[in-house]
Parts: sequence; structure tokens; C-alpha cells
Amino acid sequence: MKYHKLAVFFASILLATSSLADVLQLKDGHPDSYVVKKGDTLWDISGVFLRKPWLWPRLWKLNPQVKDPHWIYPGDVLNLVWVNGEPQLVRKKVVRLSPSIKKSVKENPVPTVKLSAIAPFLQYDHIFNQQDDLNSLPYVLGDDQNDKGLIAERHLYVKGALKDGVQYGIYHPGQVYKDKVTGEVLGVEGILAGIAVVGASHPDNVTEVVLTKNMREVMQGDHLMAMPDSALLNSIYYLKPAALKQNGYVVAFPGNHGSVSGQYGVFVLNKGARDGLQNGDVVKLMRPGVELTGNSAKTVAYRQNSTAGQKLMSSDTHRLPDAEVGEAMAFKVYDKVSMAVILRANDMVRTDYVVSNPD
Repeated sequence: MKYHKLAVFFASILLATSSLADVLQLKDGHPDSYVVKKGDTLWDISGVFLRKPWLWPRLWKLNPQVKDPHWIYPGDVLNLVWVNGEPQLVRKKVVRLSPSIKKSVKENPVPTVKLSAIAPFLQYDHIFNQQDDLNSLPYVLGDDQNDKGLIAERHLYVKGALKDGVQYGIYHPGQVYKDKVTGEVLGVEGILAGIAVVGASHPDNVTEVVLTKNMREVMQGDHLMAMPDSALLNSIYYLKPAALKQNGYVVAFPGNHGSVSGQYGVFVLNKGARDGLQNGDVVKLMRPGVELTGNSAKTVAYRQNSTAGQKLMSSDTHRLPDAEVGEAMAFKVYDKVSMAVILRANDMVRTDYVVSNPD
């Protein structure tokens, strides 16, 4: 059969036991086929077929013998079939014919999420485990004109050895992320201030660099770290439900330092690799239930609006249920924290919102 030779989109993915136990439910009104369009994302396509888009891999028949998985491309036709009572998708590649040549359309594969939403965070922003990790990096000494705020095209001097031919990001220390219960330092934000290329080496471990681009003024004491190759940035993430042992929460929104965001917003989550989180893990976002005081129809009140006396006199403090507001995907996982992008939101997401495993 032709279809059994088709590569699986998510070849070699080990699905979590919980996801295997889930019932694969198709959306009402789903199509029997779908033509992949330019600009589509895997999450978009998942939402066309599934009530739970993070269960997308189960639409594909896993085939570990496939050595070179073929991704989904614009123009591919996805056909819905049924195998052993469960839906599966098979793909038919579209070929275009010229008068004398038959060839496949060459496009970039469909990414998991909109790359424009996460690319700046993949390439530029960074979170250091602790202040010491930041302090261990080379740092800016200044220029030869006594300038404090340094802008593009200036020659700067850096304390520390740098590698020739490597592009460096210059990072300014940002907010310190702490656990709101234990006070543990989860990470230190590194804000990209500029990009530099390496120049001449000087005595006393001093290196000259050229500041080629500014995101903000570079200051004395800012630190340098090699930037990732843009060609190596990940665009394909293997969607799967997260398996957190404990719920987490939204710590902050990096970059603008705001406290609220919507779809495709990026936030910092207080869970990371040590908690079992991986790139591509999907989590559920929950609005915390409102706290109430009072134990009768006459005394019930929102705790936030209660007076100090009401709070003191109340013998019953309880909370309304948390409410689901959307899903997010972890795409940049550190040890103690992660960056995640909001894939769906039926309301604005705020700091301290609960992050849990999807149902």
C-alpha cells in the first residue's frame, strides 16, 4: 500500500501515557480533507480536525522505520481515513506538471506555531539560571570617548576572551524571576541591548568589538554571549500534553514587562526541565478563582473588596473554581523556568494565572 510508506509527521515521538488514554475526538463539522495553505501552522491545522489540538500526533500512524520524516508542506492534501475505529490522516503530495517536466513543489515545511511570535525570543532573549551565570560572561569596558550610552558603529572594548567570526549579543541584566512562595531565584532576564562582531585582541584579556546593531543603548558592564545561528532556530515542535507533577503559574511577560497578553503573547512559566517540561509541551491556562469571605447570603463578599474588619471577622474564606482561558506551548525550556507562547485565549492572560496539564 502506498500510504504505509508515508512518513509520519511526528516520527519517533514517545507519547505520554495520559495522551494515549484520551479519546481522540474530532470537531463537529470537520472536513474529510484539507489542502495545506501557505501561512498555515500545525496548530491551525490541528484545530480544523481536533477538539484537543495537542493530540495531533495520534492522527498519524507512527512508523519507526522511516529514517527521513517528510514534513507537511503547502499544497499537500490531508485526507481523513478510519483505521481500527480511530481517525487517521494520510497525506498526498501535490505535484505540478510542466509540458516536459514533473517535479514536486519545494516549500518550507509548515511550522508548529507562528514563527514571527517566537523568533525574537528564540534568537535574542535569554534567561540566566542565576546572577552568577551572567556575571561569569565577558563584559563591556566602554569606548575610547568616555561615552556611557554606546550606539551602533562604535568600537568597544570588552574584558574577556571572544572567538573570531562569532556574532555576540550584548545583554543587560533585567528582572529577577523569583518563586512567589519560596523566594527561590528561578532566573535572571537577559535583555538584548546590541549585537557585536569581534575585532582585535589586546593585552590583559581585552578584546575590541564593533557594535553593529542596537536594540537599546549598550552600557558599561553589559555582558556578551554568543548568539545562536538563525539557521538553527527550531520551527518544528512535537506537540504533546505536558505532564507536570504540580501546577505552575505565569511569572511575567518578557520584553515589555507588562502584566497581560493575548494570543501569541510570550510569557515566562515557573516550570522548567527539572519539572519534566520539554519543548513542544502544551499546557492549559486557568484564571484563578476569586476569593470570597463570609459564610451566609448576608455576609458573602469578594475578599478583594472586603474591609480589614470583614476579613478579620470572617470565619469562612473560600475560592470560586478556576476558569480555563486557553492553551500555551513551551518553546524555550531552561532548568527552572520556560518561555511559552499562548496558542489560544478566550480572554486576556495575566501574571499569576494558573498553568496546568491539559485535560
